[in-house]
Amino acid sequence: MINKRVKEGIKSFHKPNTRIRFCLGTLALMAVCVMLLIIATFTQIKMNFNIPENGIISYLKFEYIPQIPCVLFIAALLGECWGLFVILIYIIMGLTHLFPVFALGGGLSYIFQYNFGYIFGYIFAVLLTAKELKKGNSVLHILLAAFYGIFIIHVIGIIYMTIIALLRQDSWDFINNMIYFQSLSKLLYDIVFGFIAILIAKICRRLLWMIMG
Repeated sequence: MINKRVKEGIKSFHKPNTRIRFCLGTLALMAVCVMLLIIATFTQIKMNFNIPENGIISYLKFEYIPQIPCVLFIAALLGECWGLFVILIYIIMGLTHLFPVFALGGGLSYIFQYNFGYIFGYIFAVLLTAKELKKGNSVLHILLAAFYGIFIIHVIGIIYMTIIALLRQDSWDFINNMIYFQSLSKLLYDIVFGFIAILIAKICRRLLWMIMG
């Protein structure tokens, strides 16, 4: 029986749409994913680069928050249904004063923050990423899943941020700078780390499927 289950588990590695069944383990896994998303919100990956230019070495410092790759990880690990629940739990927690889990705090008034559109975009990112991953396990599918998820987050984030800025009568220079800082300067990093996050999630998902049956 054990050998048969192991063989079935190994065989399932090639099935892109194997679903994790609902059980106490699923609830625990969802809770862990919520915590991972909160931790990612307040985690900064610092990267330093030395760029030689005209004989002079320029020092470039960049700080990256891995929240978007964490969203893609959740989508790849839990799929559409449970992944969506995790994102909704995170957003509902953040919109209360009891759980300030967003980067700039929390509360219902947070919907008027410039960056709330990116958080709202997580909902659609989970759905698009998980849907694309159902089509296959190839590198192309993983890359497309990462791209779709990241693209929808930034599109919704930019539109939402622009609307808030216009309502506050901010200048177009301010809006352009916000778009560059919040999106354009981070797209490449989001794609690279998002791709890696999905790969890690797929490995974890297969192992969990074998453990949880």
